[in-house]
Amino acid sequence: MSNNNNNNYNNSIYYFLIGNLKTKKEIGTFVDNSDSSNDINDFNDIVNKSKEILHLNNLLNISNKKNKIELTNHNLYYTITNNDTFYLAAVRKNSLYCKQENLIFELMEDIEHQGIKKLVDRNGDLTNVGRQNLKFSIEKYHESNKKRLIENINKKHHKKNNFFFKSNENNNNNENNTNLSILSDDSQGNKISIVNNSINEITNEMKVNVQNMINNVTEMNELDNKSDKIKNLSNEFKNNSKNLKRRIQFNNIKLKFLFIIITIIILIIIFIYLIK
Repeated sequence: MSNNNNNNYNNSIYYFLIGNLKTKKEIGTFVDNSDSSNDINDFNDIVNKSKEILHLNNLLNISNKKNKIELTNHNLYYTITNNDTFYLAAVRKNSLYCKQENLIFELMEDIEHQGIKKLVDRNGDLTNVGRQNLKFSIEKYHESNKKRLIENINKKHHKKNNFFFKSNENNNNNENNTNLSILSDDSQGNKISIVNNSINEITNEMKVNVQNMINNVTEMNELDNKSDKIKNLSNEFKNNSKNLKRRIQFNNIKLKFLFIIITIIILIIIFIYLIK
């Protein structure tokens, strides 16, 4: 690919505009000044046509649609999102973007998802941060699509090379398969012995595992018996404690009753003594 084609690819977006459809106001713009061949008349035509499109009254009818207008040296691509944000890109006709127009609208969707339109000041214009993010997004998109183009070209070359070497690989594979078939007979006996040894090892391991399972079951039964004994002892202790509590309460009642009787007897004796 020539340097001229590379430059056309890298600088394919000449002008980019974000606008507010409700207020018919520009939110922010991007202008590529890296190409010295840019014509001031082309630029003025693009700006005037972009403003004319933004101020159309029927733009609401083309929401989420992909639209295109052809100028002398550029194509204008524009769309509107659901929140009435207007996006327009002026693309050089000799750029690869004109051959893959979906890339332009992918860029607009990416800028919409980034929320660059929200980076505005009190007047509704993009701040310095917003303009830098818009510039960075466009340059990054150029670079990623340039890499994509180079990868596609490399894939085409690889396909040609693979086709050229495919027959040689098939011949080499046939020779290797012949050699392997000769060696397979010699190694067949070793493979059988290896398989038998593996089966024996697995069998022994399974026997050990089964024995361990039996031991574990026995231990589990013993634990169940012990837990039952502990449960019975705990129930017995609970019952004994209840009985003991009742006995203590009964003895307390007896003592209180005895104390009351003794007190009454003493009072009666005192009363008789006083009467006499």
